[in-house]
Amino acid sequence: MNLHLDGDSSARISTHTNELIARSGILIFVWVVVTITWLLNIDGLLEFFVAIFNPCSESCLNLYNPEKWSELRWIIAGFLGLICMIPIINLQIWSFSKPGLTTSEKKMLRLILILAPLLFLLTSYLTIAELLPKLYSIGHDIHSDYGFVAKYDAVSLIYFAMTILWIQTLVIVASSVMICAGLTGNLDSSNANWWRLRVYSFTSLVSILSHYDKTTNGLLITLLTILLVELISRPWTSKKPKYNVILQNSFTTDGEIISTINLFCGCTKGYFPGEDQCLSIPNVCKNITAQEDFIKILVDKKPHKVNIYRCNNTSVWNNLSNISHDLEITINSDNSAA
Repeated sequence: MNLHLDGDSSARISTHTNELIARSGILIFVWVVVTITWLLNIDGLLEFFVAIFNPCSESCLNLYNPEKWSELRWIIAGFLGLICMIPIINLQIWSFSKPGLTTSEKKMLRLILILAPLLFLLTSYLTIAELLPKLYSIGHDIHSDYGFVAKYDAVSLIYFAMTILWIQTLVIVASSVMICAGLTGNLDSSNANWWRLRVYSFTSLVSILSHYDKTTNGLLITLLTILLVELISRPWTSKKPKYNVILQNSFTTDGEIISTINLFCGCTKGYFPGEDQCLSIPNVCKNITAQEDFIKILVDKKPHKVNIYRCNNTSVWNNLSNISHDLEITINSDNSAA
């Protein structure tokens, strides 16, 4: 079912595609510039992190793979450049997406763009400044208790921290999307699989590509990432749907299946089949948010017919007929289609 809402842009798909390419090009250019800036000053920062992660006071830190160290400098510079661009990225995402979103979807996107960066900054500080140094210190004490003369690779220390930070980033972004979708009413048990398909597929793709050189570990890390996101978002993926949608199927004389939704509005008195046969959205003809919820139901269920009961606001249903020409709408169970 194709819907074109009143607030949607009437521009062609090619126009939106060109806009997306232009915005992406700007972001990539700025990212390159910021990354190069960080690369020119990365040595002092790496020295700081090596000092934090160094688990022993004596000389026990070596550099066994100089070429990996150069690679790591580029990776960290690119990651820091991406972090610095978060405000610009959020602004571009909001500007591009806002015209095509409903009220609840706009609220959801605002929450994601605010919540995800805040959680990332908080958890990154706790992980890098508090958790990892303690774990490295505990590991060193265990090695000393065994009587080992510990020698650590600076590349391994930093690389492990970057891996943890990147996994943490994927979990935070994916979880923020699922949580914010649930908080704004866009996610519940009725459409949880649809959200899983979108969020988990993208997260899995990015995770696997990030660990392409370690096939086994990459798959394991991806599975653990998805599992963490699923556990965090479980309260919303199992939440009871806001509306009880009853889809009735019937056959035409040609044997085609026709699906019908009976909608109860209640803004006026009159006949209606009963609550067990109707989708009840009180005063849907006057509530913009309720109308957007009903449109989402139409997109999800794709009915052929809609019967409106106890409603006298024909203008709303005339507009709905205009944005979806393949949908037959009947008001108050009479035979006049809106």
